[in-house]
Amino acid sequence: MSAPPPWYSIVPIPEFNTPIARYDFKNKELEQLLYASVVHERSFASSPEQRDTFEALTWVGSSVLRGLTTVLLASMFPTSRKKVLNDIRQALEDKAFYAHLSRRLGLHNHISLTYPAGESDHILSGLFTAYVGAIQRELGTDGFPTISGTFCQLLKPYAEAYKSHHDTYMTANPHLPPTPIISPVSTAPSSLAARQQQVYPILQTAPTSDSGAAKLRRQHVSVYTSRLMEYTAKCKLPQPSFIYKDNGCQGASIQWCATVSMSGTDIASAVASTKLEAKHLASRDALQAIGSSIHHWPVAGRRQKKLQVRRTTGGMLH
Repeated sequence: MSAPPPWYSIVPIPEFNTPIARYDFKNKELEQLLYASVVHERSFASSPEQRDTFEALTWVGSSVLRGLTTVLLASMFPTSRKKVLNDIRQALEDKAFYAHLSRRLGLHNHISLTYPAGESDHILSGLFTAYVGAIQRELGTDGFPTISGTFCQLLKPYAEAYKSHHDTYMTANPHLPPTPIISPVSTAPSSLAARQQQVYPILQTAPTSDSGAAKLRRQHVSVYTSRLMEYTAKCKLPQPSFIYKDNGCQGASIQWCATVSMSGTDIASAVASTKLEAKHLASRDALQAIGSSIHHWPVAGRRQKKLQVRRTTGGMLH
């Protein structure tokens, strides 16, 4: 089951006309590597070294931004409840929001792709977090106050705007269930089912033990990913990519959220106890979202004849 849209999805990203300056890298080699790694991260011909660079910079940038956003919100709204702060932080960590900041900074003007990078939230959000990671790499620990002051000043007006929107939203929808979040949960003793429902309130899932039934379930849904790839290739659609995020737990309590993205647009998401199963379930929902028919798959040639025989005879082909 796909997660419901977040509360801020109906709210346009606030627009501010105040000019913001892009960071002037002293290490020009690092700056060139930042923009080059974005190009290769989206390319089938990418080198492992550049992919590793992009992933490392993105990891550092995401961690820095989460810490800064958390501290900023706690200082700006000290009397707000945890849920309110978490909702606002979700909006400030959204892919579309990071892409918006990337456009404001003009980062997309420094990468060269064969298609309009400025239209891809997936590329630009990754570019923004990698940009922050590159600044942190250049300045090091001693330069963290500079990063904190720069980005807190950038995020503050957005935080105020989203807080106002959130207050209005909650007043109009007082009985809505809490927004599903993907974050570490309390370590207080509780049943596995209770912990799963705390992290993903809308998720109805089977036990996470690696039993024979669980293996059969994964095998049953594994076909959806290959069908999605086949469908997009046959219809000449952009090849889908997958983004994964876990809930921060370990062992039997871990849950994975997989998101299918096409040309930078998120198509569908799904949650499961393994990354692979979440990928297959997200592929299933993506097939439904793009209007494909799972039972009447568009194939040709010998396979089409075999499928036709199956449908007419109800038998199995060997």
